[in-house]
Amino acid sequence: MRNKLLLILFGLLPVLSFAQEEDLELWGSIKFSKKLTKKFRFELEEQIRWSDSLSQYKKIFTDLGFRYKLHKSHSLTLHLRLVDKVGNDKYLRYHIDANSDFTSSSFPLVFEQRLRYQKSWDADGMLNKKFFRLKWGFSLKNKEFSPYIANEYYWRIMDENSLSKQRSTIGLSWSMSDALKMKFFLRNQKDLNEVNPDKLVVIGYGMHYKF
Repeated sequence: MRNKLLLILFGLLPVLSFAQEEDLELWGSIKFSKKLTKKFRFELEEQIRWSDSLSQYKKIFTDLGFRYKLHKSHSLTLHLRLVDKVGNDKYLRYHIDANSDFTSSSFPLVFEQRLRYQKSWDADGMLNKKFFRLKWGFSLKNKEFSPYIANEYYWRIMDENSLSKQRSTIGLSWSMSDALKMKFFLRNQKDLNEVNPDKLVVIGYGMHYKF
């Protein structure tokens, strides 16, 4: 176990040196989910984020959701998120996801995709953001350790319709037991169609416990 954790830390070093030229953030989360019926699952997630090269608290959010299983490989989720951002009042956001994953017994990879429709309101209750987000990626089929890669694009659909953000992620999912899973990831994020685009590197970790 110790050697595996050291391997993860050494894998972070090249990204940390690269991130010195960009903003570096740390995202940590804990998620609980409870199976209510064969098709419905309740989800609760708490996440906290640090920015400015991990020196400053940025935001924390609480995310409540319901997942409906349409098929073995397809599901729909509805989430409501309350965000508390430093220096700002709390604001609300919701999103609807269509999730799919495809696999074959003769192929070692799982193809995963997510289509998200997202809206958020500011502290005064005014609608201020709307996005379509498309995410896809591959993960390696493994019962204990499963590395994965993912790519995501944001399409802004308010004042102007345009691509606004792109994310690339590499990560590792660790199934500690049937009920408990950990994840570690590195993410590169950049704005699109901006004169001076923001660039961001994220170190992330999370725990997911299923009841």
